[in-house]
Amino acid sequence: MKKVKVRMAEKMLVMGVTRAGIEMIEIPKPKPARGEVRVKVIASAVNVGEEKVINKSLIGRFLHSMTSPLVLGWDFAGIVDEPGENSTEFDKGVAVWGHLEFSPFQKQGVFAEYITVPCESLAVKPDDVPFHIAAAAATVTMTSLQSLRDLGRLAEGKKTLIIGAGGGIGSVSVGIGKRLGGHVTSVCSTKDVERVKALGSDAVIDRKKSDPLDDESLYDIVFDTPAVHSFGRCAKILRTGGAYITTLPNAALINGLAHALFTSKRCHFVQVASKRADLELVSSWLSDGLEVPIDSRHKIADLSAALKRQTDRGRIGRVVVDVADGWQS
Repeated sequence: MKKVKVRMAEKMLVMGVTRAGIEMIEIPKPKPARGEVRVKVIASAVNVGEEKVINKSLIGRFLHSMTSPLVLGWDFAGIVDEPGENSTEFDKGVAVWGHLEFSPFQKQGVFAEYITVPCESLAVKPDDVPFHIAAAAATVTMTSLQSLRDLGRLAEGKKTLIIGAGGGIGSVSVGIGKRLGGHVTSVCSTKDVERVKALGSDAVIDRKKSDPLDDESLYDIVFDTPAVHSFGRCAKILRTGGAYITTLPNAALINGLAHALFTSKRCHFVQVASKRADLELVSSWLSDGLEVPIDSRHKIADLSAALKRQTDRGRIGRVVVDVADGWQS
């Protein structure tokens, strides 16, 4: 009897991608290293990255190691379960949030009972922000903030064009752009126009009715959240010193980076990172009403349905996965 208890204490449940599909399996529970904490995952969210890794695309290989079993997921909110050696920033039982590193060396996934995380990649979750909202906010808010503020240098009075404002990153970028003091013009499809207006956009362009790149307005930043355009096409609507920012590395980005060397305009690819200071800033905005649209919530046992919903063209907002209480369908 004693041996059974020890064995169970050393194991955890995960949803792993195997040759048979997505299966609930047991793997060893991770131990936190120096400067890390182990987090009991309460909620997570689905990104576009999961599909790319599962399909073994070139981009997917830059996002996660091809482990076996393959446990995916990056966004999380949870509770500190065990601090590692010399990890004094977070006590056991503290609610935290953030996201795992997007890296070809990443072997963990948050579609699991537990993960280990460096302390500098975490922040305390505000009491007034539910776990599922914090998890849904992690990657999209970090991507938006680090794109607009750090790469785009968005500040009071500057103008930004957010392409894909109806999507996960785009929708939070409207609110973050306004909180950084910018004038925000959003681009979205017809079905999202009213919703994007309600998020606080100063102007909205319906891409079904007009091409935003044919607009005569000039912008300090063009944030191409779905990575559907190129620096070459967007440069004509950028002011001198302005920045085009995209979220995915591709052939168009390589051409854009080369082209930008010979112009007064900038081309960037955002490499998002979970940073405590940024998480703390966004925490204050979440408490103050920054909206993170939620499309649906799924139990971790029904992860296949959550992944399928992520690819649905009718999806509006983030697909959330309830982990801690979701192992039974």
